[in-house]
Amino acid sequence: MKDYYEILGVSRGADQEEIKKAYRRLARLHHPDVSTSDDDGGDRFKEISKAYEVLSDPEKRRRYDLLGDEGLSASPYGSPFEGFGGSFGDIFNIFFGRGQPGFARAPRRGSDLLAVVEISLVEAYAGTVRELEMPRSETCDECGGTGLASGFDHDLCPDCGGEGKTVHTRRSAFGAFTSSTTCRRCGGAGEINTHPCPACDGRGAARIIDKVQVNIPAGVDDGDRVRLPGRGEAGHMGGAAGDLYVEVRVAEHETFTRRGSDLHAVISVEISEAALGTEIEVTTLNGEERLQIPAGSQPGDVFRLRGKGMPSVRSQRKGDIYLTLEVRVPRKLSAEQKRLLKEFQRIESGKKDSPGIVGRLRKAIRQEY
Repeated sequence: MKDYYEILGVSRGADQEEIKKAYRRLARLHHPDVSTSDDDGGDRFKEISKAYEVLSDPEKRRRYDLLGDEGLSASPYGSPFEGFGGSFGDIFNIFFGRGQPGFARAPRRGSDLLAVVEISLVEAYAGTVRELEMPRSETCDECGGTGLASGFDHDLCPDCGGEGKTVHTRRSAFGAFTSSTTCRRCGGAGEINTHPCPACDGRGAARIIDKVQVNIPAGVDDGDRVRLPGRGEAGHMGGAAGDLYVEVRVAEHETFTRRGSDLHAVISVEISEAALGTEIEVTTLNGEERLQIPAGSQPGDVFRLRGKGMPSVRSQRKGDIYLTLEVRVPRKLSAEQKRLLKEFQRIESGKKDSPGIVGRLRKAIRQEY
């Protein structure tokens, strides 16, 4: 027996939120449209979906915990809705159409697809274009997505008579127990296609490699998605196609760190440049900028270049660049450099020892008297 808790990777005491999170994580990894594994048939995804279907339903989960898989095919307590002339599944089918003749012909929207592209920070600043090749299904032009040959319609399933399910009755010392299972031949649709379209072999769609041009706007941030309507999987029975979502990953930059629309970086100057002041050239994402470093600047001082940061996707405003000053201390000095620094040190020490103007005046007054 398969352990649905083990399939989703949750404990038997997991609550519904844990189960939902586990399913979403695994579904994103193993969905046939995005999975990179060799499991083209999507068996792993079907297994995950079945486990979630059972564990997300409190009643199904209770029966599974008590009786395992057998508890899902038939309830030992009977159905509380049988007194109304049918099972709860029958009532559900009346409202939603599943298992009723014609359900297979109901148009349904196609699935969405997800692609991931990586761009540089420079490309995110200016905007860029990416060419993608996406495998997807496209509605068959010959049958319009119905899967039927021209001039033919669906037939009632002979195995279930159009009910979409087969009913089984078991008798025991405690009475008769009735259970129903989805018809294997029609998959619960109640109808079968006996005259498939020759162009698509009854599938209603064909697999293609779609060449897509994605316009990535300036200012896009890591994790943002670009939506391309109608470039997802083909719809069922003429339903609308799904959408393609392109998730953008922005690579790290060697100089700048991004925080929203602002950029941050470190600039370095020599000790003499920090003390005397200087002008340096800063390379931004949009060219060179001149920056004045005032005399006496200290390590850790921050300078701001207004309007030189990242543009906003939703407006014309740009962020700023913040530059943190780093003062370089030389590891090796020449003899001349050492002499000059010692002279500088002597002068600085002399300033500290000097009594100053007030001190000199007081000394003169004492000598006078």
